[in-house]
Amino acid sequence: MSDRLRLFAAGAASLVLVAVGASACGSDSPESGTDPVPANAPAASTGASDPRALELAADWLVGNLNADGLLENTSAYEGKTATSVDVGSSIDLVLGLSASGLLAQEATAVTDAVAEGLPAYVGSGGEVYSGASAKALRLAVDQGRDPHDFGGLDLQARVEDRVATKSRIAGRLQDRSEFGDYANSIGQSYAAAALSAVGSERAESVTDFLLAQQCEEGFFRLAFAAKGAAEQGCDADDSLPAEQAPDTTALVAVQLAPLAEDDEQVQDALTAATKWLLAQQADDGSFADPENGTNSNTTGLAGWALLELGEDDAAARAAGWVRDLQVAQEGDGSGEESLGKLAGETGALAYDEASLAEGREYGLADPLDRSPWVVAGVQAFPVLAAAPAAGESE
Repeated sequence: MSDRLRLFAAGAASLVLVAVGASACGSDSPESGTDPVPANAPAASTGASDPRALELAADWLVGNLNADGLLENTSAYEGKTATSVDVGSSIDLVLGLSASGLLAQEATAVTDAVAEGLPAYVGSGGEVYSGASAKALRLAVDQGRDPHDFGGLDLQARVEDRVATKSRIAGRLQDRSEFGDYANSIGQSYAAAALSAVGSERAESVTDFLLAQQCEEGFFRLAFAAKGAAEQGCDADDSLPAEQAPDTTALVAVQLAPLAEDDEQVQDALTAATKWLLAQQADDGSFADPENGTNSNTTGLAGWALLELGEDDAAARAAGWVRDLQVAQEGDGSGEESLGKLAGETGALAYDEASLAEGREYGLADPLDRSPWVVAGVQAFPVLAAAPAAGESE
């Protein structure tokens, strides 16, 4: 395995932690009267789509669950490797399956497994990781579980308790942790979606604070301004430049999309986000992350968001680009030899072209090789719902 892939594997866990706003010490590398949120099936494309790529990707990801029913992440640091349960990616998998309308039984089993080990993910003792708690609440509501009793925790109350009420920062999520406050816009978006779904009195302020993180250009910043700053919007803190990452804006848009019908402010925000995302798309359909370049995770997330936002053609172009990084489908004429050591990994999504080439040469037997494919794939695969059918233009 190349050093480049090992470095990506080492960084993947921290990226997931940031994505849910959990503390750096978190374990994740990111039946009630309450009506569950219906699965947000992607909007139908105007052209014919091919479900095989989506189904194969989902099957491959589910095939990576461990004996306890969760995904794992293996990273390397200072010559040592460590494997940990990846609850954040496991939740991503379930939300993606739900949005895609696939493998409902498997999604239920993963949800059960997440509930079993929930305290370690959302914080135990005096620790409360607000982003992780919000993401877990989003999962519980999506899967029709009791938000007041999921994994033995009252997740709704837990998230509501971490919503600031002081006027200057009203609605802001905030961690309670000896390691600092890592709350950010992605965790805030899970809270906005979940609290709105359960009719929480805190939903409006949480959504309003999230909308304030949208910059004039249309993208959403990831990090919040310091709690002591006089202003809390996008341009509030000149010392903390707003990162223009399609990943953040796409994740926020996917969570806000169900709220748009009943909220004009959300509609306006999503219109601006749509225009910004469309402007970031390359001619070949791909999207690039400022730090990691063009990749399947960023492209998949942006394409999924555009599909939810009704931009079917742009989503189809993103899906076509992601599908080109998928291990060949069986019977497509490529033959086992062209797959190299990726034979038997049908449906897997490579992070980028270099990863695909290295996978053919080295295979994915080493967990350090496999982890980047899983971490990238769980958020990228829903875009494949828009993958054009064979013979259709992208």
